[in-house]
Amino acid sequence: MPYVKCKAIHTGMKQRIQYILNPEKTEGMFFCNSLNCFTNAEDAYLNMKYIYENYTHHKYEEPLPKQGKARVKMLHYVQSFSPDDNVTPELAHRMALSLVRKAFGDNCQVVVATHTDKAHIHSHILLNVYGIDGQKFNSNKKTLSEVREHSDRVCLAFGIQPIMNNKHLGMTYKEWDARRKGTSWKEQIRREIDTLVLSSKNFDELAATLEEKGYTIKYGTHTAIRAPGQQRFTRLSTIGDEYTIDSINSRILWKDDLGNACREDSYNKGQVLTICFAGIITQLAKRIVDGKKPELKRDEKLPYLPNNDRNVFQIGAQLALINRMNIHSIGELEAISEETDEKIRRLTEEFNALNARHSELDKLLQQIELYDDLSGRDKLSLSEKMRLQIIKQTLSRHGIRDMSDIDRLATENRELTEKTSALKIELEGCHNLKKAYQEIRDTYNDISKGDYISKLMERNRSQESVSAQEQISSKQGSTLADHDKKKPKL
Repeated sequence: MPYVKCKAIHTGMKQRIQYILNPEKTEGMFFCNSLNCFTNAEDAYLNMKYIYENYTHHKYEEPLPKQGKARVKMLHYVQSFSPDDNVTPELAHRMALSLVRKAFGDNCQVVVATHTDKAHIHSHILLNVYGIDGQKFNSNKKTLSEVREHSDRVCLAFGIQPIMNNKHLGMTYKEWDARRKGTSWKEQIRREIDTLVLSSKNFDELAATLEEKGYTIKYGTHTAIRAPGQQRFTRLSTIGDEYTIDSINSRILWKDDLGNACREDSYNKGQVLTICFAGIITQLAKRIVDGKKPELKRDEKLPYLPNNDRNVFQIGAQLALINRMNIHSIGELEAISEETDEKIRRLTEEFNALNARHSELDKLLQQIELYDDLSGRDKLSLSEKMRLQIIKQTLSRHGIRDMSDIDRLATENRELTEKTSALKIELEGCHNLKKAYQEIRDTYNDISKGDYISKLMERNRSQESVSAQEQISSKQGSTLADHDKKKPKL
């Protein structure tokens, strides 16, 4: 469960809004929203200032009194999740927005920002002490307790629950039956992923296909998956080294190059990395043919030959990328990796700037639609009148006066949609290349330390041992189940 705390804000409201709307903390303001005000810092501040001064007849930036208590202008709530909750930024942001609606209603004036710059995901909620209908929100032990209760209920609704220590509690019949028959959830997930790797363009596409098949994926510090009928989530990292998001992306990235990875002409290029990696592939292939390597199939349906070994596939794919990028040495690899880092940094800055502007235009266009709706009504409630005044104030500040200005914004917004989509694809490709270069560097470092084949085979045997232990546990579960069946009924 998350922890919720609150602090009353008496001064420095603009700085507080600027802090929580920091693009570097919110992935380019991707995880930022607002209710009854605009989402950029300047407009949100002016919108809240207008509402506060309208209902209190006091200055928003009045000096702090020399004696006595200062007036509260904002309430700053923080909803923090533990890394063990496996909460993604998207889910945390959705829960923060739901909490606002549940705890404060639709007439509150609030800015919500989820920060992803820490190990623990957390959402900031800045609430104006007056809603647009004039309702005042107070901060005390009772109200904080109520907000925390709303937070717990929202989290339960989204499936975030206390961790249960009993591993067998709540086991469904389907899961019990799978264990009794000796089938493994992990093995089922492995086979499903192995199949989809061959036809997917990236991990997101693979994950979407898994979800269509009934699997559930929980993103976070430790990404986890649950098969249809499985009671509890299984972390990808515990399924095997080849099933983390990074490894899956690498396998997808290189799958089309495997056929060219082991060509004999690789030896004739005079490249240090090529000779090093090709030599390891040759040694592995000989051990596989001689039956001296623990079996590690890529495809369980095919015979175990060098081209169906996971280790050969990995190193062969790395060799294919080395040849494709014409990398001669580890020094060249470092240089091209640094160039990729710089490109990622530049593209990220450009994407964040465009995305922030895109979000701002989306909000403006939505408010223009609301303005047209409200201004066309004969009677307006108090809160609707306040909304109309806030929209007028903001549109005027942005220089929006007639239809030509609106058409200009709509055109710019469409162009930004195309640009951000293209940048996102380019960034994804750069990140995949960066991961691939890192894996090549790691493999080369391992090879350079000597006796690489022995260490690799030892790691394979360890994986086999873990798999055998899983089978033993499954058989023991089957024996216990059969024994329980034979017990006389009392």
